[in-house]
Amino acid sequence: MLLYTRERLLAHLQDTGSLIDLYQHRDPRFSERVVAWLGDLEQSLAQLRLPLVALVAAERGRILAAADGYRESAVGGERLSTRRVTLAVASLALDRVQNEVRRVIADIDAKFDTWREKMAQFLAIATTKAPIPLPPTEPRDAWLATVWAGLNVNGEVQGMYRYLGAALRPTDRLHLLDEVIGNLLDSLPPP
Repeated sequence: MLLYTRERLLAHLQDTGSLIDLYQHRDPRFSERVVAWLGDLEQSLAQLRLPLVALVAAERGRILAAADGYRESAVGGERLSTRRVTLAVASLALDRVQNEVRRVIADIDAKFDTWREKMAQFLAIATTKAPIPLPPTEPRDAWLATVWAGLNVNGEVQGMYRYLGAALRPTDRLHLLDEVIGNLLDSLPPP
């Protein structure tokens, strides 16, 4: 689930470059495109049940309020057109939201770094008792599930097996297992 969340958030971040291009060219569609992007992101975050959805909705509301003529105190006493203020507010909202999305992705990456290390330690010990069979070319999911189930028989690493089983959802666990086994296979000397 975390990998799915990470990929969904990364897909949204990839759109920010084209939005910034609109701002750079002073395209009048910039604000409405940012509002649409925030709306799409808000839907994804709601489906993923991430609390960041509240910030995204608030930033979307801030842009809409600026378009309706509301001026924040940060704008100052200058006489600026509603369009220019809306563009500026949309740019700042985009920056705030994409920074928070990147922080969520960084948190997911940090968790996976920890679990990757634990999975490597687990496999290093578990494979001394029972070697892992060579992988098929494709599909690997059934093979990975069989490998994972086979690692449960080793009494020395039973605690780590249970920890990884409880800490990771099955899809995340199998992805991580595949990655670590791939690294192990790549580190073997050629026959």
